[in-house]
Amino acid sequence: MLLEGYKINVGMCLQDPVKIRVVGELTDDIGDVLPYLNATLKGGMYNHDAKNLSLKKDGRVITFHPKEIHITMLENKKKAKEILEWLKDVINKTYDNRQNIKPKLDSWPILSAMSLSGYLPNVKCEGCPANNCYAFARKLIDSEVNIEQCKPLFSNEYREKREKLLSLLERAGYNIPGESW
Repeated sequence: MLLEGYKINVGMCLQDPVKIRVVGELTDDIGDVLPYLNATLKGGMYNHDAKNLSLKKDGRVITFHPKEIHITMLENKKKAKEILEWLKDVINKTYDNRQNIKPKLDSWPILSAMSLSGYLPNVKCEGCPANNCYAFARKLIDSEVNIEQCKPLFSNEYREKREKLLSLLERAGYNIPGESW
């Protein structure tokens, strides 16, 4: 085990004044495990020289530093504690399993809604969780929707677009569906 615990400091969230942001002051230095977390958590922006890793999860930005974890867009202190406990577990499991993980010393590719929307069918879909393909791409980047929710994309007509889009998502660290499509 690497990380024993943390102390929570609460502040106002700059993105949404109704929400809070927290800084978890860590009891132990996690700097050496950050490249392994980058490989495990996927999709983050990692700066090896500065020893920090930032990623988006559930609409929140989580930033790891050697002695701190910053989290934005939290509902309350209880949710902060829940997420910090989960992160503590992820950090410790990653640290304990680091001999089986190839560290990733660079960032994952960053995707934009504009670049992704060009690979979507751009047709009016019934039952789509977004108003249009651009909005769907934004939700996809923020992990609010799953690519399989774009039903037309998985038809034979859009096979080429689908393959290119799935390849982009995979390289950026997103989970993609198996070969069943």
